[in-house]
Amino acid sequence: MAQARAAGRGRGSWLLAGLALTLLVAHASSFDVAFDGDTLRPVVPDLHFLSGRALDRLKDARTVVLLSQITLLREDHITPFRRTPQRFYLSYDIWEGRFKVTIPGATPESRPGLTAAQAEAWCMENMMVSALGVPPDETFWMRFDLRTADPKDMASVVGESGISISALIELFSRKPDGEPHWTVERRLRLADLRRSPARRNW
Repeated sequence: MAQARAAGRGRGSWLLAGLALTLLVAHASSFDVAFDGDTLRPVVPDLHFLSGRALDRLKDARTVVLLSQITLLREDHITPFRRTPQRFYLSYDIWEGRFKVTIPGATPESRPGLTAAQAEAWCMENMMVSALGVPPDETFWMRFDLRTADPKDMASVVGESGISISALIELFSRKPDGEPHWTVERRLRLADLRRSPARRNW
């Protein structure tokens, strides 16, 4: 009987997780796209990833990895023609009550002393995909995936040459494993977007 109840709770958890993901995709109208210079950038005002499990880990003085992936798909909604992954390392200064975000790479970039809202905003400002070569009148889909991860889980995703696209695709395609995971997508034409000058990081 106890096993049956446990199995029922497990199925219920998967259903709730699937429903949450479905609802986020269904409300893609809240997913806007900024066309900055020659790049496309997701704008999701209601997305807050510095909360829940990730925030608990940060306040326990542990690092949290934020993984994003922006995929452009052709009109058929199946064929990808551009994919840009990104990762951010987040930490928390318990004494100051402020966050630090680092973008790793050949020339790492860091922003310390941030509030939660500032840290989220800076991460989102640095998630982008090139729009160069995309015909203005061609309809396509933009899919935005975001999830948190523990640094120890990154060995299969990040190698000496950087992020493994195939490993990242596999990671985002898995069923929820307790880590927060967001997916939104939208059908677009560049001709329908208002193009703004290339932005400058603050």
